[in-house]
Amino acid sequence: MDLPKLEFVCDRTGRDVDYVIELTRKYQNGTITDNEKKEWMRGLKGALNASDLNRIESNIASISSILQVEIGSCQNNWSARDKPHAEDYERIRNNVKTIRDEWMQLPGILPVPERPLNTYQKWNDIEKILSDIFLVYKNIIGNFYYCDTEVYAGEGIGVL
Repeated sequence: MDLPKLEFVCDRTGRDVDYVIELTRKYQNGTITDNEKKEWMRGLKGALNASDLNRIESNIASISSILQVEIGSCQNNWSARDKPHAEDYERIRNNVKTIRDEWMQLPGILPVPERPLNTYQKWNDIEKILSDIFLVYKNIIGNFYYCDTEVYAGEGIGVL
């Protein structure tokens, strides 16, 4: 089975957020450099932008599909001009909670963050939960071959 290649960002830091604030001030003051503008346009880890929302919601949709967990809707066509509302964040939170509650978990998996989802730590937690659940799924799928065919059951070499 071919698994989707999913990317998760779970390592945002306060320094990343501070850098976004610094570049925002530079942009407002007109002192931002061309290189900083390019960096800004590529997306910064310390800011939640359209590409982050698209990645997160696409990951939610992919994981719920392969796990066959029924969730609410997902939006993965965010653009830079879109302004997410509280109900968008609540939809993401509820979808992650549904996936977390309805599928196998690693011991010590993080709880779904409480609302509002207004800190980088909470977004790290959202993506870490998805990453951990996807890891469990990949490990289970990776072991099917060893358990489900005669190649590793001893039948091929006359042991049984």
